Amino acid sequence: MVRIAKALGLVILCVAVLILSLISYVSLRKDSLFTSSKYYMGGPRIMFHAGFRSQFAMNFLDPSFIPLTNALNEELQGKPSRWRFNKTAFYKQSYIDIPTNFSLTKNSVRVGQLMHFDYSSHKYVFSISNNLKSLLPDTSPIHNKHYSMCAVVGNSGILTGSHCGPEIDQADFVFRCNFAPTEFYSKDVGKKTNLTTFNPSILERYYNNLLTIQDRNNFFLNLKKLEGAILWIPAFFLHTSATVTRTLVDFFVEHKKQLKIELAWPGNIMHDVNKYWKTKNLSPKRLSTGILMYTLASAMCDEIHLYGFWPFGWDPNTGKDLPYHYYDKKGTKFTTKWQETHQLPSEFKLLYKLHREGVIKLSLTHCS
Repeated sequence: MVRIAKALGLVILCVAVLILSLISYVSLRKDSLFTSSKYYMGGPRIMFHAGFRSQFAMNFLDPSFIPLTNALNEELQGKPSRWRFNKTAFYKQSYIDIPTNFSLTKNSVRVGQLMHFDYSSHKYVFSISNNLKSLLPDTSPIHNKHYSMCAVVGNSGILTGSHCGPEIDQADFVFRCNFAPTEFYSKDVGKKTNLTTFNPSILERYYNNLLTIQDRNNFFLNLKKLEGAILWIPAFFLHTSATVTRTLVDFFVEHKKQLKIELAWPGNIMHDVNKYWKTKNLSPKRLSTGILMYTLASAMCDEIHLYGFWPFGWDPNTGKDLPYHYYDKKGTKFTTKWQETHQLPSEFKLLYKLHREGVIKLSLTHCS
């Protein structure tokens, strides 16, 4: 019996070693797949991290993306850019009536009117107050506005060290996302802001719901830096923003004479926006702010350049780790929490395809 037990134990050990060897072999083969010329995106400098590899495989290792991957590989290896604006392809795109839906106006709503939320149950409502109505523009801030060349600036860590600031500032109109800071980062992201989104949750995340004098002062001073710009406030996306929106409204009513910014409050714009992107086979729970800004730009601009659109945790130019946002504190790890609601890799794939077609210019390399 002892001999049988020893023999059985030896067999089990051999089987375990064999299984571990197979796992190692499969892992090595998988690694070689990601560094093969067919899929490799960044030349010998790129280091694919384990966390990214599985995500990359799920989203991009399909035949339809191979030509885009090869083209991106050429761009990142420093070959001369072949990008040319394709005006015909740009104007063949079907767009949404953004100017009409860009913001509620004083004449478009009444006090006491109930607003529903784009991404919440229909049972949740928000009542238009006198204060909110007083903050609405008389006409859309972009009525009859059109621009030759626009820059849409995302918040990706790829902007760190990009030196794209001067190029961005040359655009006729600059869109930014989520009240992102430019001070201390202007070399890479520019100084100019013509429009920035402001999700009410930013008050909770960065300004402590304006509970202290210091919080209110900080918020006021940051708003002062945006003089002349449009603050686009999507208050009717989620019902969880309702309380914070009321705080925001009260603050603006108190300080509107001291702030030279234009406020825009989109109504239920996302039904039409989501419907449009579904025609492009993009239907996440929620579109990212970046692609939403591109959607706005498509109705306002003749030519669109995108910066800071890169949803991965490593720099395609150097292989180094990147923060999620360019303004994140040093040492902040890349997060994939966005996967709960967004499809950033799918958005990137679609935008890069538009780049290759000359519809938009997507900047991924450092600017000169």
